[in-house]
Order: sequence, then C-alpha cells, then structure tokens
Amino acid sequence: MTDGHEVQPSRLSDPTQALLEALETSSNTTQRSLARRNGIALGLTNLLLRRFVAKGWVRVTHVKAHRVGYLLTPAGLAEKARLSQQALQNSVERYRLVRLRILKALHDLSRNWPGDDADGRRRIIFLGSGEVAEIAYICLQETEVELVAVIDDQGRERFFGVPVLRIEQWPHQWPESVLDAQVVVMSLAPSDQINQQLAALGRMGAKTVWI
Repeated sequence: MTDGHEVQPSRLSDPTQALLEALETSSNTTQRSLARRNGIALGLTNLLLRRFVAKGWVRVTHVKAHRVGYLLTPAGLAEKARLSQQALQNSVERYRLVRLRILKALHDLSRNWPGDDADGRRRIIFLGSGEVAEIAYICLQETEVELVAVIDDQGRERFFGVPVLRIEQWPHQWPESVLDAQVVVMSLAPSDQINQQLAALGRMGAKTVWI
C-alpha cells in the first residue's frame, strides 16, 4: 500500500535527485513511502528531507493530525532541474566514451582482420543485442566491417534489419554465409555465461573479439 500517486522505484543513483523527482510527482506522501519507492534507507530519507527544508527546496505542510506533506518550492524545482541537466550531461559523456572505445576496437579489428575472405568482406556477428550492441551498430557505419547476424535469446527476430540467431540453432539452422564470421562480444552478461555461449559455438579462440 502506498500513499498518494503510485510512483515506480527510482533508478537514479543520486538519492537527492530521486527524492526531489518523487516529491514533484507526489507531495502527499510519507517518509517511509518515499524511502520504499526510491530504494533509500528511512534514516537517509529523513536526513535528506530535513536538509531540503533547511535549504529552502521543500516546504512542510500539515495534511492532517500526525501527518505532514512535502511541497517543492521554486528553489527546489530549480535544483531538481539542475540535477537532471547534470545527469543528462554525465550520460552523454559516458555514451561518448563508450562509443570511442567501441569505434577504436572495430577499427583495430578491421585493420588486423584475422581472416582472408575470398570476396573481401569482413563479416562479424554480435553476441548480444542490448544497448552496447546498438551503440556498436552506429559505430559500424564508420568502418569496413559488416554485421551479418546477431546472437541473442531474447525473442527478437531482427536487429536493425539483421537476422537474430539463437545458439541452440547452431549450426544447422544458421545461414551458411555467417558460419565463419568473426564473433564480437557485445553482451554485458557475466563472463562465465558468455564463455559458455562461446564454447557452445566453438568460438573460444581466434574467431572471437571482446569489446
């Protein structure tokens, strides 16, 4: 049971930003409810709310006997906006660094291509189709490497127009054109799980690249 509007648990790493955003959504709520919704200890929630009040970000209102509400002030809204902008800038910077790392790895792979394909094509397969793979797909457009398939077991059939294959279909249900392609690991799964997948494909050696 929750107070006021239902708010999903926050995924924000900054408890200050999480609480300010929760208060903007629902002011008629308890400290216990705020702590539970945002995954923050009750003691820390109490400490932060007292800090918000002292800074003028939050105003305490009496809802009824033995219960108070918390209203964001204009200063609180401004602080929430500042933290949101800072979080966005941090996300953009992390994306830039990840993109540069992936792009360098793909360029290195292209320059030091281990195979000698008769048709000159440099075919690769992504292991994983999550956010890292999506960033890598964008990076591919700046290289001579060609993505011919993606290995994934999440039920997707296509990845930006590229066929998605399942490990249990190997090798008989895989197109012949992808059987010898270089596997590039784009998964954030635990390394032992990835190694099991690679072992099932017989790709523990030179035919695998880890980004």
